[in-house]
Amino acid sequence: MMIQIEMGSGFTETILELQKAGPAVVDACSRGLEKAVVYTASYIVQNYLTGQALKARSGLLRENLQGWMEAPLDGVVGVHPNQGVDQYKWLLGDESKTIFPRKGKFLTIPIGEALTGAGVLKGKYSGGLRSIIGGFFVNTGGKLLFGIKQGKRGKFRALFVLVKSVFVQGSGALADGVLESQDKMTNILQEEIDKVV
Repeated sequence: MMIQIEMGSGFTETILELQKAGPAVVDACSRGLEKAVVYTASYIVQNYLTGQALKARSGLLRENLQGWMEAPLDGVVGVHPNQGVDQYKWLLGDESKTIFPRKGKFLTIPIGEALTGAGVLKGKYSGGLRSIIGGFFVNTGGKLLFGIKQGKRGKFRALFVLVKSVFVQGSGALADGVLESQDKMTNILQEEIDKVV
């Protein structure tokens, strides 16, 4: 996904008219754009990637969302490739995916006691279902659960729900955040241009 903010139709003509000041204006636009994309990345993190907006668990996507310059007058807000979040950075867009198991018939989704407070799988359950001593399956009217029971009179504690697929909808956070930041980005650019004009 790419959202472009382009200079007005008279930008090139204005640069030519300014002659000596032209390069300074281009530099100011690049400086302003760099500040603007950094601001926008920060805005998206604060307003879309905290709390329950994206239901962040590890915080890696939030940490890797950045604003940077690809070239003069070419700013980017997004996630650099190979940052460890390539598998789920699509959640920032509005794409949707249905996730199926890579092996076997079911996806095992951790629930309840299998999760930390942040919603991440606890280490003692990371070895998979077969590593859980005393674990067993329970079918509860269409849901297949896997859990444990301690003692003969203990209560069943569900650790995983097994499903054939999961539908996940992207958040649209990147586009929404950039569009909401548009006025502030324009002001940042204008401030840098005003310094040299």
